[in-house]
Amino acid sequence: MQTAARGAIIFATGFENKTISRHFDPNESGTLLEYVLDSVWTVADELFVVFNREPELSTIEVISPFGVKVLSVARGQPPVHTIAGAFKSSKSEHCLLVTERLPLLKPNVALALFEGARANDCSIPRWEDGRIEPMLAVYRRNVFTRLVNSWKQPFTSNATRDVAAIAGQLFDVKFLSVERDLMELDPELDSFLEVKDEKSLFLAREKASIKRKRVLLKKIAK
Repeated sequence: MQTAARGAIIFATGFENKTISRHFDPNESGTLLEYVLDSVWTVADELFVVFNREPELSTIEVISPFGVKVLSVARGQPPVHTIAGAFKSSKSEHCLLVTERLPLLKPNVALALFEGARANDCSIPRWEDGRIEPMLAVYRRNVFTRLVNSWKQPFTSNATRDVAAIAGQLFDVKFLSVERDLMELDPELDSFLEVKDEKSLFLAREKASIKRKRVLLKKIAK
């Protein structure tokens, strides 16, 4: 089997069609899912989107230019099983797992996670207080799927909790300090801005608007 260098799996949790403005055009908007795909397609050779529910046709049409492979969680099935199915379908040794709720993810942060996982089973951000980011991490494909297939306890409907439990069973892990390692690549830590409600969505829109203005100013300066 031919192996791709890197894979990316985006788990769409239900916020995929929320929109924020485009960086390069104030009159256009993009969905959170499009934003994440824009970030990861430059560092990944194959893309998967796992929908937590049956996606709308319009959503599939919008993301089809990215060449993504689409999977949907069956009703009543724990999402982690479908996520593991995406890992199994991948030809990459390592895959980035991320949700659409991180629209401002920087490609260089994703690349740093891939680099950290090169000789490890997982590369995962860790905060100074000990918290980890299991849904923004790079996992070795065969190790992730093996753990899911051999898991003794029933999985739940909470993918973040289940993936965190899987990450906790890994021994060969590279922890990247958010404050010491990743802040150098993303000084404002926008990559970790999680959209989980209207307040955080507003903040993401504000940050995207500021970035758009910076891009426009650079164009004018040239």
